[in-house]
Amino acid sequence: MTKNQKYEAKLKAQGLKKTTVWLPEELEPELKELLEFFKNNKHCDPVLVARNRETNKFTKIS
Repeated sequence: MTKNQKYEAKLKAQGLKKTTVWLPEELEPELKELLEFFKNNKHCDPVLVARNRETNKFTKIS
C-alpha cells in the first residue's frame, strides 16, 4: 500500500469520502473553509441557504 493509499484509507475510516468538485475560483476559499468546518464539527448540520450577489437576498436551496 502506497503512502497516499494509507492516507486515503485513514480518512475513509474516519467516515470521510474523497470527492472532486468543480467550482468558481472566487468561491474556493469560502467553500474550503466551510468544508473544513463541517469536517471538524460533525455535530453541526449545514443550512442550505445562498445569498444572491445582485439582490443581496438569501435564497433557500431545495
